[in-house]
Amino acid sequence: MSSHHIVKENQEPALIVESVTDLDTEYIGQLLEWSPTVFTNDYTIDFFLADDIKVDVVFTNQSNLYTQEQIKRIPVQQGFITDALQYLVENHYKAVNIICNEIPDIVFAFCKQINIVLFIAGKRYVFVECEYKKWKQKGDKIFVREDRLKSLFGIQKIARNIFITEQDGFIHLAFNTAEFVWIGEEI
Repeated sequence: MSSHHIVKENQEPALIVESVTDLDTEYIGQLLEWSPTVFTNDYTIDFFLADDIKVDVVFTNQSNLYTQEQIKRIPVQQGFITDALQYLVENHYKAVNIICNEIPDIVFAFCKQINIVLFIAGKRYVFVECEYKKWKQKGDKIFVREDRLKSLFGIQKIARNIFITEQDGFIHLAFNTAEFVWIGEEI
């Protein structure tokens, strides 16, 4: 894109950061490249403030003073990720990247309302319905709950819920449920 690219409000995926230890700082930098709306909590805000990275919203029940004055404070009610997702849906965001340390069950309740991508311990998870098709290189690992698979093409099982691509090309997964299914890949 050219340097004249104008980003409309809520067009870029927002960024919810529950854990800063689960993704290296270089990848966090890539997620921050397009200046997303950044959501933190009491445990992750210091990471951003220490590097002078703009924080838009902090979910907190504390009355701390922050070096950035424009930070919007929202009280935690149901939990950080739940409250942040609810805020995004209410404010018409279309997508969000979440850095966390496990797949929160609550994300499944929001998958129909907002596109969610999770980053956990060097893996990227997407949520899909019905089927999944993607071009992958031979030897790439795919993480998916095998009890959700109806059929698969282009991958073989190497461990519980872990598969490997057999060759360069498209893989295809079909699911035995109408619910959203997570699919992970190494980053």
